[in-house]
Amino acid sequence: MRIEEELRYRRKINPLQFFQSLPQQLKFGLDSIRTKALFGGNRSGKTEKGAEYIINKCRAKPKQRWWACAETFSDSVNIQQRKVWSLIPKTEIKYGFYNEITGFPNRKLLFKNGSIITFKSYDQGVESFASDDEDGIWFDEEPPSEICKESRMRLLDRNGEMIFTMTSTKGITDLIADIFEDYDVIESQFAPHVNETLPRIAEKNGMRFYFLWTTENPYIDQKTVLEEIKLQTYQERKSRIYGMPINLSGKIYMQFNKNIHVRDFDTVPFDNVTLYHILDPHDRKPWAMQWYIIHSTGTSYCIDEYPNRDFNEMISDDKTYDEYARIIREKEEALRDIFGISVHRRIIDPNFGNKTVQLAERIDNKAHTTPKEELKKRGLKFDDGIDALEAGHLKVREVLHYEKKGDEIVLQPKFFITDNCTNTIRHLSRYSRKDIMSSDGDIKDRVGVQEKYKDFSDLARYYFMSNAKHISELKEFRTETKKVY
Repeated sequence: MRIEEELRYRRKINPLQFFQSLPQQLKFGLDSIRTKALFGGNRSGKTEKGAEYIINKCRAKPKQRWWACAETFSDSVNIQQRKVWSLIPKTEIKYGFYNEITGFPNRKLLFKNGSIITFKSYDQGVESFASDDEDGIWFDEEPPSEICKESRMRLLDRNGEMIFTMTSTKGITDLIADIFEDYDVIESQFAPHVNETLPRIAEKNGMRFYFLWTTENPYIDQKTVLEEIKLQTYQERKSRIYGMPINLSGKIYMQFNKNIHVRDFDTVPFDNVTLYHILDPHDRKPWAMQWYIIHSTGTSYCIDEYPNRDFNEMISDDKTYDEYARIIREKEEALRDIFGISVHRRIIDPNFGNKTVQLAERIDNKAHTTPKEELKKRGLKFDDGIDALEAGHLKVREVLHYEKKGDEIVLQPKFFITDNCTNTIRHLSRYSRKDIMSSDGDIKDRVGVQEKYKDFSDLARYYFMSNAKHISELKEFRTETKKVY
């Protein structure tokens, strides 16, 4: 009995000592990035982690200044302030005692080391966020975009950090579109209650997103959670169970994981490989190209691409067929120096590759031609790719698939990308469908893909639909050369 009484006393005086982070909460807390978000389903533990996080920040260094912000004053008192009070070591408080009706006096909590937490709410208006300088700001649930923008200015003097903990049920608001759309997937996992793979860690423009799942919280009744899931729509499950903002366009290659699928160039095999070239020509933007090797084991590696700068920032590219042919030969000469082989097969987008284009002047009594014909004249023979969209998506998902047990990968993917192929990495990570929801809230039967990150994703689709195989051939003798990217 004395031991139980002692434990109860210690828990009352220093409850933080008994707080145990869930795996995703722990990853979030250890991440040193300055702006990050913890998206969570209902009762997934996101607010508890936010409270624990800012308490530890204030304890770790004297005279820290943090804002803790909620939607309304009532939410601040009943949720944020209550969570902070339930975790803070009471012996470290200099000023502040929590009251369930009015919260902390003057909305402030002062630590003995001089650190202070000020509790604010969005219903105070943007003006109340327009002064002061802070070491950190915690938004619990989504703030209005103008409050978020004004708050960022409060962090400049102290090089402060901003964290979000929220369940986004408002659709794609201005804030969500700004901070979250076009995100890159870092880690993903299969979510059984929506029967698809969802992100667990993502990032965009230097901001990191972590996802807490309600089904992983051992401190709530999971039987009740399962009963609730039965009554929820598909979109509600994604938002309220898995923390995904609703109405968000679905990633087509959610299995893509930078930590798994992106490799250093020097780690790819240099022997027993066959080289392929894939081309998606255009007339109003640069041609998109990739080069693949396939190893004798059947694993493919995207090892080079064109252009070698951000494809989506290039408005146009007015190169001639001769200039493109020269670029291709220069690329392949460098690859031949490394791998000692020439291109075995070339694949082209069958749509634009066979498009009739006007010649500037009649040649051999012909006024028209196609990109495929023009490239063949220059010694570059291409085969048509197979343009089966959904079958191609499935094929790429199959080669991206991997399985983990703990920290060990027990089933390796069959597709890797070298880190110099930045467009390929960006496009596969962000390739998405258009909004599944119509403007009146109905679910569409057919949902097309967004064009913005389609080009290099299409190249991967053409390659894997070509049923590429390793072909044994003699390797040319070359002085060992490593390409520097």
